[in-house]
Amino acid sequence: MRKRNTAMLSVILILVLGMGTAPVWAQPPGLSNTPVYYLSLGTSLAAGVQADFPESCESVVTDVSYPGFIAENISADQDIRKLRHVNLGCPGETSDTFIDGGLCKFPHGSQLEEALNFLHAHGKFTGLITIDLGANDALPCFDDPPGGDIEGCFFAAVANLSSNLSDVLDALQQAAPGVPIVGMNYYNPLLVVDPASAPLQNALNAALQVVYGTRAVPIPVADVAGAFSANPPGEQELLCEWTWMCNCFNIHPNVLGYEAIANAFNPVLPDIQISKPPRMR
Repeated sequence: MRKRNTAMLSVILILVLGMGTAPVWAQPPGLSNTPVYYLSLGTSLAAGVQADFPESCESVVTDVSYPGFIAENISADQDIRKLRHVNLGCPGETSDTFIDGGLCKFPHGSQLEEALNFLHAHGKFTGLITIDLGANDALPCFDDPPGGDIEGCFFAAVANLSSNLSDVLDALQQAAPGVPIVGMNYYNPLLVVDPASAPLQNALNAALQVVYGTRAVPIPVADVAGAFSANPPGEQELLCEWTWMCNCFNIHPNVLGYEAIANAFNPVLPDIQISKPPRMR
């Protein structure tokens, strides 16, 4: 009788230990009830600013943004039913204010500190970070550069941006190792009125490519500039079609433009990974 009980106990132990090696997460990713976070960071483009047309041409925050389209695309294409989009985009944000704060009110001070706090709390369940940063560093040089020196102002601004963006990306990668980050370059709205701005815009995008590509874990860059320069019909025509420049002299995209920016992300977006819960109950 004792031998029989011992044999049964051995079988039970084998079954229990075997269950320990089985996958904890058996459901397909799309059927998971585990929340997956998408964190979007950046400027007025991330925030979804448009011209208030036809009432006025003033810039206003809307409920349409390129991160919003990205979230919709991910939810549909990857069948993630509980994707939670957290958008910290701040209109007017420069690389300095992104780090130091001062433009938008964040509970933890700056957009960077807010993002780091979020990642410390939810990094395990964050599947994607997107960021756009740099346009507001360079644009003031075209309006009123010190001493009228557009190029001197511009290249000083790009150097400062490169240093700041490197620090930002390092901080994000350290706070959430393994969470993919995707950046973007910029279209040039000034081409509508100043074709001579093209070389400087190209220099800005080249600098962004270097910063994103030289991280310890290189960061892919969505080619938004390429999307806006697609031929036909050509960049100036697309700027009129996809932004408010020709209606309002407002640099921000319209709905078509935000969708085009989101689509430019598609070739470099990773498959979103869903973390396993600590225990199935």
